[in-house]
Amino acid sequence: MEEDFVEKILLGASVFRDERSLFPEFLPQKLPRREKEISRLATDFRPLIQKKGSFAINVAITGTAGVGKTAVARYCGKHIENAAKKKGVAIKFIPYNAHTFRTKTSILRNLLTDHFNVTARGFSDEEILGMLVKRLEKDDMRLIVALDEANLLGSDEILSIIHASEVFGIERSRISTIIICRRTEWRAILNAPLSGHIHDQINIPGYTRSELVDILTYRAQLAFNPGVISEEIIEMVAEIASQTQNARHGIEILLRAGKMADYEHFSEINAEMVRRAKVGVYPELRPDVLDDLNDHELLTALGLARRLKHHGITATTINEAYKYYQIACEEKGVRAQSMSAFRKYVNHLDSVGIIGKAVGPLGRGRRGRRARITFYDLPATVLEERVLRILELNNKK
Repeated sequence: MEEDFVEKILLGASVFRDERSLFPEFLPQKLPRREKEISRLATDFRPLIQKKGSFAINVAITGTAGVGKTAVARYCGKHIENAAKKKGVAIKFIPYNAHTFRTKTSILRNLLTDHFNVTARGFSDEEILGMLVKRLEKDDMRLIVALDEANLLGSDEILSIIHASEVFGIERSRISTIIICRRTEWRAILNAPLSGHIHDQINIPGYTRSELVDILTYRAQLAFNPGVISEEIIEMVAEIASQTQNARHGIEILLRAGKMADYEHFSEINAEMVRRAKVGVYPELRPDVLDDLNDHELLTALGLARRLKHHGITATTINEAYKYYQIACEEKGVRAQSMSAFRKYVNHLDSVGIIGKAVGPLGRGRRGRRARITFYDLPATVLEERVLRILELNNKK
């Protein structure tokens, strides 16, 4: 009986034609309203296809969350490979996300092992680079490595990847890079040595309401069956997402509203579903991420939110944030933990994507560099409200 019930759900009607086209990792066949940025990136890399010889091209793509940085890089990388093949030039585009590959070493080992089938275990970075360059020369191939969330690597690691081929001579440079980073974090890690190796920086702006309507209309056509979603509903979602200028925000609302329609056996998405979907969606922060934090991690997030909100600053330091954590603990009648424990809480918030850390200059007139903490395009007021709500619920348990 239960098997029949489950099969009825699995084989039953759905509002979706292709649900996957609303997933974050999905790369559509076209990117509406990003033609200008795609054209510029393609122009930057055109010399790899048109000119002979070995050289590297390094481009940075910056912008806030959900504006298409990663999609532009992946879309262009795919077409660079195809165009190069038509010209008899071998180019391989390989994307990496620094949330998964946190060091230059892990990237180099994966490059050699997974993409060139050469064992990298037991070799130093320099030895791996030597093997990689020799393999690229043997295959007469050029490599374009996309480094997403590159600020997590830091400027030194990025530079070492850029310098990779140069170790063996400029004329043997076959490794180009596309560095993808939020604008705030990019400014934090950008220094003179790194800046000197960047051939172009493409700053992608947020989407306007009309641009979001075009994007959401296209994605809805891919994702839903005919008649499931009206123009008015798409306009409504675009209006919500226009507040953040974040297309991913709107796309996730479409996905969640569609799932609600399926759960409740509706054949259309209505305005109430959109309103309910909006509550559970905020770009860069899944609701369950906060639910999984312990009290001191929540108090750390609360202290950071208040530090950044009250002073209108974009980033802060561990020492500055610790004072606000102590105040938050005092308000809640909790004993504040040590600075070393606080650092662990901050590192955990970084690992789950609530905050970001980057090494940047101390400030005007001050020498040296220090880790700076910021939020990934998440308003401090939103985080403060959600943390306080969870702490209140935890106290009632």
